[in-house]
Amino acid sequence: MINLFSVAAFIAGAIAGSFFYTLALRYADGMVAGSPVRALFSRSRCPGCGVTPAPLYLVPVLGWFFSLGRCRSCGMKIPLYYPLWEIIFGLMAVAVMRVHGSGPAALSIYLICCVSVCIGIVDFITMKIPDSLLLALLIFSLYPVTARGEYMDSLYGFLLLSVFFLIMLLLFPGAFRMGDLKYYAIAGILLGLEQSVVLLEVSLVTGAVLGTVWGLARGGTLKQKIPFAPFISAALVITLLYGGRIALFYYDLMR
Repeated sequence: MINLFSVAAFIAGAIAGSFFYTLALRYADGMVAGSPVRALFSRSRCPGCGVTPAPLYLVPVLGWFFSLGRCRSCGMKIPLYYPLWEIIFGLMAVAVMRVHGSGPAALSIYLICCVSVCIGIVDFITMKIPDSLLLALLIFSLYPVTARGEYMDSLYGFLLLSVFFLIMLLLFPGAFRMGDLKYYAIAGILLGLEQSVVLLEVSLVTGAVLGTVWGLARGGTLKQKIPFAPFISAALVITLLYGGRIALFYYDLMR
């Protein structure tokens, strides 16, 4: 039987995904820096001819299929990334609802996930992490931090990730950037000490494995720079959804 709440969450998530993926692209092409209000509130336009698509073609996921993957005005091909990211954001909304319920806490967690994925996309394209997105992440983190009320735990998480990554910056100059450090620091405030350990391990493991694959696939060398924020973003989403289970798994291993 289809769960109507899950369907509703997926639809809402896909709509959010359409906004956040478009926002990430506008960060990447410099529109946000040039005109923040226009970047946030203007309608989508075809990059080829500048025409605004009809409302039917702007429907998340389905709009791409209605348009047959092309601009109906100039015929320019629309990348499959658009509906794929909308599906990912929709599935992420379903996962957040199932783990955290449907209250204000779940909404704040989902918005944090959306901003973190947006950061990962921007860094993947530009090798830069916008400070404005980090600020948005910090603002959305205030509610779960205050609701948890364990401020010393947030301080310990902040110190763990900040000090660890600062050491990484010193040991491997040029391999990481200050944006990565700030990203980790905000995540530490959000997660607290125990979950920060989970985030750290997941991000480093995925970064090492996938980063090696990325380096070999792109140039056959491990010395080229790779964007690290996508690994932090993936680890943050995983930790927010399943960090408790992962921590329990670690405890079981140590018994």
